[in-house]
Amino acid sequence: MRLTHAIEAYTAIDYPRLDMSLGEDVAYQGKHPLGDCLAEKAISLIGQHLVAVVKDGSNRAAREGMSLAATLAGMAFSNCAVALVHALEYPLGGAIHVSHGAGNGLLLPYVMRFNLPKRKAVFSRIAELLGENIGGLSADAAAERAISAVDRLRSEIGIPNRIRDIGGKREQLPEFAAKAFAIKRLMAVNPRQASEADLLGILEAAY
Repeated sequence: MRLTHAIEAYTAIDYPRLDMSLGEDVAYQGKHPLGDCLAEKAISLIGQHLVAVVKDGSNRAAREGMSLAATLAGMAFSNCAVALVHALEYPLGGAIHVSHGAGNGLLLPYVMRFNLPKRKAVFSRIAELLGENIGGLSADAAAERAISAVDRLRSEIGIPNRIRDIGGKREQLPEFAAKAFAIKRLMAVNPRQASEADLLGILEAAY
């Protein structure tokens, strides 16, 4: 789900806070202004075109909009980051054999909920980019609109909203959390530090 790529890039740890030793190779750079430009445009395009292209694959304008969005989101995350959504999806997708896009789309709102305390202003902007009217709302309420907008998009395009809906079993969740926690290159770029117990909590909420 390209929206996951764009949002994870846009909400990644800030570049100056990225913990890396001098000369160490890192997979990603963290959140920075150029990546923000790419991610913002991708999010906006997805908000405009995703539902339309899913409902009517012959909609050329929507297909072109999503093609550009996919390119921009790819440029954003390949420089900035993907983080907890992807860390959690890799073991889940491998075990359940759900598509990468569906797994990411399912998990995205739950990870956004976890990251909300560290990214309220950014979430408010995501809500705006997705077409939400946040005028007059408090910072908390505006940030919440981003999560509800993503949740609504997910439902409109038919992505399941529970792990159990795609064949996952509750007893698998601790293993998924442990495997995700071991993916340090992704854990390091999430804006909110997460423990293995936190990851299990996200999966429990998504179950």
